[in-house]
Amino acid sequence: MILLFGSLELDITFTLTLILLATKLFLALFLGREVIGKWKRLGYFEFDFLFAFFILMSSLFVSRIFYMVFDFFLTQNEIAKFPQYIIFWKLGGVIGAIGLIFVLTIIDKTILRFKLYGTPSIIIFGIFIFVLIYPVNTPEDFRFLHLLLISSLSLTFLIPIVFIYVGIRAPEIRMVSFILSLGIILYLVALIFINEFFLSPFQSIFGSEFRIVIFLIFIIFKLTGLVLITYSATNLYIYNYFSENSV
Repeated sequence: MILLFGSLELDITFTLTLILLATKLFLALFLGREVIGKWKRLGYFEFDFLFAFFILMSSLFVSRIFYMVFDFFLTQNEIAKFPQYIIFWKLGGVIGAIGLIFVLTIIDKTILRFKLYGTPSIIIFGIFIFVLIYPVNTPEDFRFLHLLLISSLSLTFLIPIVFIYVGIRAPEIRMVSFILSLGIILYLVALIFINEFFLSPFQSIFGSEFRIVIFLIFIIFKLTGLVLITYSATNLYIYNYFSENSV
């Protein structure tokens, strides 16, 4: 058997990553087409949920490219190599944060009428700037930043919480709000648990097969979440509802 990275584990996870990357590209292009189509139909451009989730999907796609290069081609998931190539990991995180900040800002503006004063977006922006400039010279430095980023993701649970609340209050958009919430929760759960803090201790107990199985499970979570998010984002009446109503 010819192994690309000399490891069955890395080859399998790399293949799954390519599937995830291709899915993000397809969904980003699909959302982009929907954005352009809406622009042409209306005759003017709107910074709405559809555009926000297009930016999110595009940023997640580009972010994953940086992570893929870092994980497989530069470090082969060997934490001792992380400090040497940390800029790729940092850029992947910052690019991914751009889409997240955009979505949080649109939610605060459109649904909450800036009741949060953009605070979640500002906090996440500040954390990622800190991550970008913080020097990483040892694996412990990387673990600190990784833990900080995982902690910051707790703010993104604001998105499903808001849409669950909206779904309860507004029966006409209940289903699509709940679908969007489920998609985001699935994606966030996968994002949080596919990391060395979770995988390494269990891998030392159960072996490399554990990493492959868990990676597969959470890739399915991510793919399902992305599809549900895209489906919800293309329901344009969500934005029309919030343009005309207050929840």
